[in-house]
Amino acid sequence: MKVVPDSYIVDEKGDAYIGGVSLKHLAEKHHTPLYILDEQTIRRNCRLYTEALSRYYPNSKVLYAGKANLNVGLINLMNHEGLGLDVVSGGELYTALKSQMEPRSIYFHGNNKSVEELRLALQNGVSIVVDNYQELQNLVALGKEGLRSKILIRLKPEIEAHTHDYIKTGQIDSKFGFDKEDLIRVTSIIKANDSLKYIGLHAHIGSQIFDIEPFLDLVDILFEHVGHIQKEVGLETAVLNLGGGIGIQYMTEDDPPEIPVYIEAVTTKIKRVCALKGMTEPQLIFEPGRSVIGNAGVTIYTVGTIKEIHDIKTYVFVDGGMADNPRPMMYQAEYTYALVRDTGKEKKVYAIAGKFCESGDILTHSVELPEVEVGDHIVVFATGAYNYAMASNYNRAVKPAMVLVNKGDVKILVRREKWEDVIACDQEITF
Repeated sequence: MKVVPDSYIVDEKGDAYIGGVSLKHLAEKHHTPLYILDEQTIRRNCRLYTEALSRYYPNSKVLYAGKANLNVGLINLMNHEGLGLDVVSGGELYTALKSQMEPRSIYFHGNNKSVEELRLALQNGVSIVVDNYQELQNLVALGKEGLRSKILIRLKPEIEAHTHDYIKTGQIDSKFGFDKEDLIRVTSIIKANDSLKYIGLHAHIGSQIFDIEPFLDLVDILFEHVGHIQKEVGLETAVLNLGGGIGIQYMTEDDPPEIPVYIEAVTTKIKRVCALKGMTEPQLIFEPGRSVIGNAGVTIYTVGTIKEIHDIKTYVFVDGGMADNPRPMMYQAEYTYALVRDTGKEKKVYAIAGKFCESGDILTHSVELPEVEVGDHIVVFATGAYNYAMASNYNRAVKPAMVLVNKGDVKILVRREKWEDVIACDQEITF
């Protein structure tokens, strides 16, 4: 998986294109900051999963993890590629229900789902990934309204993957999921309630993981509990949801596993375990997000000011920053940068800073680029995941537009906000 989108090219003049469309043209027409997604890359990434599973383990589903980047148009594209959807909030669920995705292909996660959110999901036949006892009680109560629940139990697998502390989810002190000691009690409650139907187990160990071994360990852990549930409660686990978490390349030195290699390793382990234990092979679910959308996206900024701090540092100030990409500030995330038009000038080292009123609003402290001038456009690669999804209106900034490009065609997935949108929910109070 490359840092740049599949269709990214630079012509003989140094001008960059994605999907056959000039990035300079997109910046001028749709303004900056601007999120751009390459349809070709998204479809290829989807097929890396679906084709590998078709070859190695056909009894499977791929759910796009919508928290990575979600809007109605994107969901329709994922649906067209045969993927289902994983949502984690009422807003994501509502978005999904307005798309072409069938509700039976939607799975609802989250550690604090409200009763209203659960009711909306059940009314539409969406499956629930249950996180805690309170949620289970709420589902029992909704069952008295005639709403039936299809349930996967989220297990805390107690695996610490090598990733940033903020994106670990499988360790023992994670806020997500039931402890392993709870599983028999939880499945017993489900069995005792006619409105609840146990489907299987879910576990997710974290994000941006480069090592396959923790996923193989997860298989052993899940099957240990499958056996206990069958023996102690008499419930069959028909589905195992292994979550997502495979990393992508943000910098050229990053070395994530290839998706087909990961799929082959995990499914081979599952088939081997089932054969050894004499178990029926369950349906498998995978929930990739970043590895589907991450390298398909870029963000374009316009340079507004250049400030030299003696001989210490040269700042390039762009028209976005932490409000459209908070990851450098939150996770110390690093990205690959380039000029939209490579002038061929001598390269210099710059710090790229955002326009927001925070000292920490720095996209990168050090990057080498051809000499930058005011008005130049800078492109940041691999911003398809968790940039738009985490964007804010900090300093009352407007959120950027998002466009989908393919073979010279441009579709607007999300229009650029206007200042009127920023105050749309404000209530005027006069004194």
